[in-house]
Amino acid sequence: MTNVVGAPNESESSTALVPILRVERFTKHFAEVRANTDVSLDVLPGEVHALVGENGAGKSTLLKMIYGVYTPDSGRMLIDDKEVSLGSPAEARHLGIGMVFQDLRLVPALSVTENMALSLDVGAILRPRALANRIAAASEEYGLAVEPRALVQHLSIGERQRAEILKVLMTGARLVILDEPTSVLAPQEVQALFGVVDRLRSQGFGVLIVTHKLNEVRAIADRVTVLRGGVPILEGVSPDDYTDEELITAMVGHAVPALPVERTAVQADAEFALSLEGVSSRGDKGHEALKSISLTVRRGELVGVAGVAGSGQRELCEVSTGLREVTSGVVKVAGLVASTPRKAIDAGAVSVPEDPVADSVVTRLTVLEHMPLDGRPFPRRRWGIDWAGIKAKTATSNERLGLRIAPIGRKLFELSGGNIQRVILTRELSADSTLVVAAYPSRGLDISNVRRTQQVLLDRRAGGAGVLMISEDLDELMAMADRIVVLHDGHMSGEVLPADYDRQHIGRLMLGGVA
Repeated sequence: MTNVVGAPNESESSTALVPILRVERFTKHFAEVRANTDVSLDVLPGEVHALVGENGAGKSTLLKMIYGVYTPDSGRMLIDDKEVSLGSPAEARHLGIGMVFQDLRLVPALSVTENMALSLDVGAILRPRALANRIAAASEEYGLAVEPRALVQHLSIGERQRAEILKVLMTGARLVILDEPTSVLAPQEVQALFGVVDRLRSQGFGVLIVTHKLNEVRAIADRVTVLRGGVPILEGVSPDDYTDEELITAMVGHAVPALPVERTAVQADAEFALSLEGVSSRGDKGHEALKSISLTVRRGELVGVAGVAGSGQRELCEVSTGLREVTSGVVKVAGLVASTPRKAIDAGAVSVPEDPVADSVVTRLTVLEHMPLDGRPFPRRRWGIDWAGIKAKTATSNERLGLRIAPIGRKLFELSGGNIQRVILTRELSADSTLVVAAYPSRGLDISNVRRTQQVLLDRRAGGAGVLMISEDLDELMAMADRIVVLHDGHMSGEVLPADYDRQHIGRLMLGGVA
C-alpha cells in the first residue's frame, strides 16, 4: 500500500484516492532517439512521488510532456481521472500543474512582487502593495518564507527557490513538479526545502520530484519510479522495499563500485601544487569575501573545502586560478605567482567552476566547439583550427575518463545541467595538470557519473596533481579528502582530518564554532 501522509480522507485506504495525475504508456521518440517508451506514472493527493534515473534516462522528456511542452507520440494523460490533451504549459497550469525548473525562471533585476506579477492575473494595473500583501499571506499559508519587496538578485538560491514554489502555488497548482530542486542547495537549504515539501503533502498537494540522490528519495518520497534508457524499470514502488544497491542497479543497469578506502599517504616533502599566503579578496558586491586565508595543497594530496553556502568558496576557487584579484597576500601555483588566469594555466592549473552554465558555457556552441575553450594549446592547421584533431582528442578523453559526454554535435542549450557538467569535467580533467580546482564537481550528476567523477579526481591525485575540491556533501568530502578545511564568513574556521572528526564537529565549524 502506498504510504500517503496527510491526504484528504476520501477513504480509509489510500488506494481509493483518485490520482491528481495519471500517465499511461507515454511514448516520445525524436528520430532515432527513444526518449520515452511506454512510461506510466501517477501521483496521488498528499503524496510525494520521486522520479529517478541517469542523465539521459528520459526524465526531462517525461516532465515536458506532463507540462505541455511536448506532445506524446502515443499514450494518454488523465487529470482527476479525466483524459486531457495538452498543447502548451499554459494549458497545464490551467489544469493545476505547476513546475519549478532546475534553472529558476526569475528576473534577477526585479523584486519578488514584480516577478510574481509576470505570472499572476493582476489585472490591467499593477498594484504592488496589494500584490505584496497577497504574497505575504500565501507565504504564511504554505510555510514559504519569502520577502515580497526583496530584489531577486539579492536572494540566496534557497530563497529564490521558495519564491518559485510560491509562484507556482499562487497560480493554482495542485500538482507541483520539482526538477532536481536540491542540485544547487547547501545541506541546510535542502532540509528547509524538504520541510516545505512535507507541508505541501500534509495539505493534500501532489508532488513529483526529480532527483539523483537516493538519500533524498528515502527522506521525502512515498513512492519512486525508476527510468533507464527511456524505459520504466520500477514503477511506483516503495523505496523501503529496495536496498540502495538494488535501486542503483535499476537506474544504471549494473552495480556501482565503492570508492577505494586505502590510498597512498601524502608525502610530507611533496612540492606545493597550491599555496595561499594571507590572501584576502573582495566579492562581487565589494564586501570582503576572503579574510587572510593561508592554505596549501601538496602534489598528490586532495584537500576538501566545507562551508555553508556563501562562506567564500567561490572566491577561494577564483583566486586559486587567477580569476579574482587579491587585495592582499600571494597565490602560487607550482611555486609560481598566479595573479592572472593565463599565469595559473601556464603553471598547470585546471578548474571546474561553481556554475558551469554561467562561467564556462557559450550556449549556442556545440560540445566539440567547447573543447578548445580551456585556454590551453589545441590542434591547429596552417589556416585555422584542426577540428579533426580536436574531435579525435575529445573521443580519446571521453573514452579515458568514462563520463560519456553528449554527442559532440549537440549545442549546449539543448543539454541538461548534468550533461553540461560532464562536458566541462571531460574538458578540464583530461588535461595534464599540476593543480585541479573543482567546485561542486558532482553537482547535477547521476549516481554512476558521481562515482566516476570522484574516481577521476582520485586518479589525478594518484598521478601527482594537487586537488582542491569544494563540496556540499560532507560524506563525499570525508570519503575522498586527505584533510578538510572549513570556511565560515570568509575565514578558515578549522582544519580537520576526516578519520578523526565527525559530521557534527565539522558542522559546528561551518557555523562558526570553535574546533
